[in-house]
Amino acid sequence: MSFTNLLKPGKISNLKLKNRMVMPALEILAAGFNGEMSDDLISYYEERAKAGCGLIITAYASVDDEFSQSFAGAQLKLTDPRHTAGFTKLSRALHKYDTKVMVQIYQAGRQAVPSKITGKRIIAPSAVGFSLYDQIPEEMTLDEIKRSVQKFACSAKILKDAEIDGVEILAAGGYLINQFISPYSNKRTDEYGGSFENRMRFLTEVIQAIHNECGKDFVISVRFSADEFTEGGYNLEEGVKIAKYLENIGVDVLNVNNANQECRYYIIEPITFKSGWKSYITKAIKDAVSIPVISTNVIKKPEQAEKLLTEGIMDYAAIGRGMMADADWARKAYEDRSEDIKPCIGCLYCLDQTAKFRRSICAVNPGLARDREFPPLQKDLVGKSVVIVGAGPSGMEAAIVLAKRGCNVTIFEKNNYIGGAAELATRTPDKEVLSWLIDYYRTQLHKLGVIVKLNTFATAEMIRKMNPYAVFVATGSKPIIPNIEGVSGENIYTVEQALDKNFDVKSEKVVVIGGGMTGCEVAEDLALKGNDVTLIEMQDKLAPEVSPDNLVTVLKNLNSKNAKILLSHKMVKVGEKGIIAQNITNSEMVSIPADRIILSLGGRSNDELYNELVGQLPKVYPLGDSIKVGRIAQAVQTGFERAYVME
Repeated sequence: MSFTNLLKPGKISNLKLKNRMVMPALEILAAGFNGEMSDDLISYYEERAKAGCGLIITAYASVDDEFSQSFAGAQLKLTDPRHTAGFTKLSRALHKYDTKVMVQIYQAGRQAVPSKITGKRIIAPSAVGFSLYDQIPEEMTLDEIKRSVQKFACSAKILKDAEIDGVEILAAGGYLINQFISPYSNKRTDEYGGSFENRMRFLTEVIQAIHNECGKDFVISVRFSADEFTEGGYNLEEGVKIAKYLENIGVDVLNVNNANQECRYYIIEPITFKSGWKSYITKAIKDAVSIPVISTNVIKKPEQAEKLLTEGIMDYAAIGRGMMADADWARKAYEDRSEDIKPCIGCLYCLDQTAKFRRSICAVNPGLARDREFPPLQKDLVGKSVVIVGAGPSGMEAAIVLAKRGCNVTIFEKNNYIGGAAELATRTPDKEVLSWLIDYYRTQLHKLGVIVKLNTFATAEMIRKMNPYAVFVATGSKPIIPNIEGVSGENIYTVEQALDKNFDVKSEKVVVIGGGMTGCEVAEDLALKGNDVTLIEMQDKLAPEVSPDNLVTVLKNLNSKNAKILLSHKMVKVGEKGIIAQNITNSEMVSIPADRIILSLGGRSNDELYNELVGQLPKVYPLGDSIKVGRIAQAVQTGFERAYVME
């Protein structure tokens, strides 16, 4: 299909945009040590501009060096004129592609990194804490408020001097300006608290100060939360009121967001959220104002963006993590090649990284912001024969890289399907986007001429006879089976067996052993099918390996089906009618009846084939879980990197 509305030119105030594709602000922690615009960041944004994105809004830049902010890592800053040069370099890099660029600016307020880490004070509208940290902020004085207003204005002036096309003020996500607007976090009794007008006063003064400093022709966007989804906060009705107010005081464009960090899964949605879920929110804002409206809406495909634009939900489609996952997202939309877009899978791995102050990486795009480290592939291995064992994400990723380098690639897969553990995951609830990723790999393998032999168990002897140039072993892992009494009984199943299409179990008592993300999803699947489910986990929390936002929908479904969850328990014995579990904290035993028992205790690397081949062939490389059992991110990363660097 052609994407008429997505590719239609637009205009925001005096800013002409070549299409309706916007890359919104996303933090990846790739700035310089002192907050300067780095060459890695410029290259990262330039790749998206080169692909055809109409407007890029950079990751948020702090206007403040005095107080603690959200990241102790490499976050952009706009606190000194010396930052002008780097942002000028960015604007010139993007403008040559006729891509417009804005920079989001912010202060963290109560959501700043604790003082014990940064050594700096935390200030906020009121002394209201943030649930992720154990520090209560200091209430801002009137002098600190006035100084903050000027900090925003000075930062905007740096941007204008750097030939940036406009500024976006972050008034969403629970950061400082949102804290002033929200009655949840603003308990002040002076002119900055209480009434709607008072709670809007700080943002109003920021906008006025930017107009005074930069002139009214300098474009101002405000990204704001239209509905906080928080008890004690404001709802959509007040969100519409905020939108009208901002238009009346001279804001040029609204970027609609939701929630605050107390319910972050409404801001950066996990895999379970569907495209278009918040259309009613964005449409309410768009219908209330005459200025343009930008919005995210879990947009992963051009078809989804086109539909939302056609329905009048928004004026500009913000494609954030979609463009992180595939730098060429815009180009492929222009060329009507949706099937070639590598989809974001909503796993939140990118968020997990920045939460630890690491530079972000995308689970399906290990080259994210590493463009200088991984220049475009060259056909430098033309005609070389390469064997890959295993058609999971790591094997398929390696196959694509090697085929692009000119290799003749053959994949052997023991199952009758591709995708490995990712394919199994598609069989649990709300995992449609994982199917899209597998479809992407299937399409690319076909287009690149990779030979895929299913139902083929590759042996070391078979591979040696082929005498390939190189072998990549992506044989995954084997499930861990604990050495306890009764574990070999007929009522014991692995995850793979439990997710088999022929495993049709209903109205039975099922115990799932292991509360990692996989165990949680298997328990959810079985509970939704009408079984009486008990989930047992040795640790004191479920799925500690992933962002807690991934668990929100899973736990909601488990609770709706009255599934029982036992933390800090371990299985010690299996009987014909159930199991015996031990409470790790007090050693008490509990008997749990079960018709079927599912073991989800992780896996051990299946490196047998690798160990057979290494030393017998000159180039043998392990990939993914056959190196170390991990998430899909590690599988894709090893597949990409080892295929890229092989000589």
